[in-house]
Amino acid sequence: MTDPTAKRRLNDPPPMTPRPKRAETKPTTTNKTPKRDGSRWNELNQFIDVTLRELSPRQVAVWLCLFRDCRNGVASVSQVYIAERCGLRRPTVSTTIAELEALGLVTTIHTGGVGRGVSKYRVHHMIQRGK
Repeated sequence: MTDPTAKRRLNDPPPMTPRPKRAETKPTTTNKTPKRDGSRWNELNQFIDVTLRELSPRQVAVWLCLFRDCRNGVASVSQVYIAERCGLRRPTVSTTIAELEALGLVTTIHTGGVGRGVSKYRVHHMIQRGK
């Protein structure tokens, strides 16, 4: 005769067995991206502390969109994409980028278009006086 405690009923939970302990290993760093020193946070903080109060809401929205898409200080993005993300029309984005350029917050590196790819912008976090 079998042991009655050995039989499981259908509604009984499975028996709890302790998990085997893992061998402790040192974490390996396989991330090939360079370690960030927080400079983007510093730039964003300086933008908020110094520059933000001098800009209109649409200028802030376009600048933040460009800043978010920056890689090594350059944003490669179309004006249509910026317009969709900021809830603006494309001509408004074009005007706003021109205004940001006049303030020294954005420099156009490459003007994109049909057959020319996306535009490239260098994004600065402080208003450049005298430009």
